[in-house]
Amino acid sequence: MSSKQWKVHFKSAPSEVYRALSTPLGRSRFWAESAKETDGVIHFVLPGERTDDSPIEKAVKDRVYAVRYFGRLLTFFITLDEESNGTDLTLAYEAPDIQDPAAIEADAATWVSLLLRLKASVDFGVDLRNHDNTRTTHYADGV
Repeated sequence: MSSKQWKVHFKSAPSEVYRALSTPLGRSRFWAESAKETDGVIHFVLPGERTDDSPIEKAVKDRVYAVRYFGRLLTFFITLDEESNGTDLTLAYEAPDIQDPAAIEADAATWVSLLLRLKASVDFGVDLRNHDNTRTTHYADGV
């Protein structure tokens, strides 16, 4: 099993970061074309008509949000930065099916891209995705 972590700082409050991760509207602004939730499962619709039914593993308001996405466990740890009233976010990633170090590094681009899109959406109201199905890249939206 492989695991990694990435961190990013937001000027926005933890509640805003959590809302972006935990609501269909929030997820559709940075992650997927749509990401509706039913009975604790998110139905992601991604560019190129790729889909995944991702169970929510843990949801603690404004603190932790975890989802099993394309077989990978993504856990977002949300912490208030008391100095700036912003948010420190840590993404912990576990991929039990990936053993090859090169594949792990290639997969890392997905999660860095996701965090940058999340920050752009929450802190600046900007959507960094191109929404062009002829120019999709698997690394930027999942496997």
